Amino acid sequence: MAKDYFQDITPPSTSAPAAPSRVPEPRPAPSAQPPATPGERTIRNIQVEKRFRPAGQESVRIGSDDIRGATDIPRIPPQHPRAPSRLWIWGAVALSLAVLAAIALVAFRPTTVTVTPRSQSVVFDASAHFAAYPAATAASGTLSYVLEINDLEDSAVVPTTGSTHVEDRASGTIIAVNEYSAQSVKLIKNTRFATSEGLIFRVPADVVVPGKKGATAGEISITVIADEAGEAYNVGPQAKLTIPGLKSTPDMYAKVYARSTTAMRGGFAGDRPGTAPGALDSARADVRNRLDEKARATVRARADDPTITFPGLLHVVYESLPDTIEGGGGLRIHERAHVELPVFPADIFARIVAESVSADAEQGGITFKAASDLVAHLESAADVSLAGKPLDFTLAGGAQLIWNIDAPSLREALAGRDEAAFQTIVNGFPAIQEASARIEPFWKNAFPADPSDIKVRVKEPKAPSDA
Repeated sequence: MAKDYFQDITPPSTSAPAAPSRVPEPRPAPSAQPPATPGERTIRNIQVEKRFRPAGQESVRIGSDDIRGATDIPRIPPQHPRAPSRLWIWGAVALSLAVLAAIALVAFRPTTVTVTPRSQSVVFDASAHFAAYPAATAASGTLSYVLEINDLEDSAVVPTTGSTHVEDRASGTIIAVNEYSAQSVKLIKNTRFATSEGLIFRVPADVVVPGKKGATAGEISITVIADEAGEAYNVGPQAKLTIPGLKSTPDMYAKVYARSTTAMRGGFAGDRPGTAPGALDSARADVRNRLDEKARATVRARADDPTITFPGLLHVVYESLPDTIEGGGGLRIHERAHVELPVFPADIFARIVAESVSADAEQGGITFKAASDLVAHLESAADVSLAGKPLDFTLAGGAQLIWNIDAPSLREALAGRDEAAFQTIVNGFPAIQEASARIEPFWKNAFPADPSDIKVRVKEPKAPSDA
């Protein structure tokens, strides 16, 4: 019996009658392929899906089947998807930060009020006289001064030739003391001061010793010169030098005296190396010129001080100190400059000047600014110390009076006020000549409520030459 192959393929059903045997249909020839119908999956209508594999792996997926190692399918190089550039992101961030910074700069910038103070030009001629008094004795409402004292020294070497006989008297500085009365005591030129050994020193000019204040004695530094030449007068510091001329008044003799803290120097009598005629005088003149320039430099160095000083009011007394012999030859001369400089309080000086030109200003409400051509001339005698004495001087040249702006009061007045009230408020400050305001942020129309958030900037008024 022949084997039924179709029965082996199709299992029999127990519930259905046996199907009649089927004769297989002849297969079409390989070359004859029927046309594909829509929806039917055949080799002609397979949807090709390209999937890329890493380099070196040749495989193409067609539909759900893999055909590996095919040589008739073109190889497509792998392509990586291009990542989007982040440059525009960082640019956007930077732009945003710049915008925020600009907004913050505007929003947090302080409100600024710019003011120009009132000013007045003043011109002095030689007839402009002023009087100042020592601060210790100055009456209220008058111009006072404090005397600043400084001692400067310099030297120079003079060539020597031969020898010469010289007789020099010792000199030095002592402090005259007045414990006697509240009234000043005047000591005339050549007043004698005696050491405990009986050596006599004299003052070269009139001296006024200030009176005592309560239990505090009046004192003044003065220069004295030995009565005779010789090294015997080169004595050390003295605890007390008496004034023989006051012996007739025992109480005054005991309470008006002097003391010294430095030694007397320069006493000599004998032969020394000689110098060419006029050489010593010329060298001393050069040294004193240098000392004078040093003294004036001390005045210029005080330009930023809250005081008023004038180089023309410098009072300088020169003193020749003992000469010394140089080891390698030559004679060294020594000079000392005793410098006295009157120093005026700036606010009081400005008020006195304002009153002299009828400028309305309260004390402390005005500033005095000297022009470059302003000079002061001292009318006192050149050989008399300024200590304890009224000071008479003149001014010649130009100056400027500048009213002071009360910035704290201006801020208080503007705090919280509408910008429309700005001009009215400013008019209430006579010291202001011109004013402008910039309120920040710009969208606000009122000043900050906190005065500390308002910045007041004071402009320098134009000098008379710039007006």
